[in-house]
Amino acid sequence: DERTRGEEAYFTTSRFGLYWSGFGEPKPYVQAYRRPLSDILNGLTESGWRLDRLVEPQPLAEMQTVSARLHAELSQSPAFICVRARC
Repeated sequence: DERTRGEEAYFTTSRFGLYWSGFGEPKPYVQAYRRPLSDILNGLTESGWRLDRLVEPQPLAEMQTVSARLHAELSQSPAFICVRARC
């Protein structure tokens, strides 16, 4: 969503934080980084890791009933990437 997209150019690495909803109160403050996919994958392979799996989670259809707006945003611009690598 707009909280994770940021204002920087795609190839700029930046740190951000937000209060994460969905876990009840108090909402945990989560810090993360935005960085290009090439930085993530090249960093792994240059350190001797082998990419095993890359997943870009898609929102479940049921999410449309909870938040149609957020479902549409996450369908167009995923907020997460999951990487499994082995040494």
